[in-house]
Amino acid sequence: MMDWGNFFAENGAAFFWLFVAVAAAITEGMTCDLVALWFVPGALSAMLLSLFVDSVWLQITLFLALSILTLVLAKTVFKRFMPQNKSKNRTNVDALIGTHGIVEEDIDNLHETGSVKVKALMWTARSTDDTVKIPAGSIVRICEISGVKLICEPQVEEPNQKSEN
Repeated sequence: MMDWGNFFAENGAAFFWLFVAVAAAITEGMTCDLVALWFVPGALSAMLLSLFVDSVWLQITLFLALSILTLVLAKTVFKRFMPQNKSKNRTNVDALIGTHGIVEEDIDNLHETGSVKVKALMWTARSTDDTVKIPAGSIVRICEISGVKLICEPQVEEPNQKSEN
């Protein structure tokens, strides 16, 4: 018959590291944000080491070193697959930046007038340059949004045409 008390006393560190690995895996499964995944390989390695070496400091060192190494390696690998340009994921009004619109009312910053139609919606608009007046019917590029106003610059050529030189 097995003496469970003696078994747990001799292998307590292994059970501790197994608990850490399972807890990290469960936490990762619950969050899906890659916050605890790095600890699983470190804890499993420390668990295996604890079966052969009694030094707690060596186990902790292995756990931390492997967890940090896993974090660094995974971040480098994941960086290749993650979108590098966050502007592609813009939503709401931020998605208008870089798009084009048609001036419906002359844009004149000095007289505080101007409106632009973008994606079937009318917006109050201002020019990026206070000295530039943009006439109605012109095509503009939206450079930024300030409050509820589009800050625009005149488009020299049609957005979908290339200059012929």
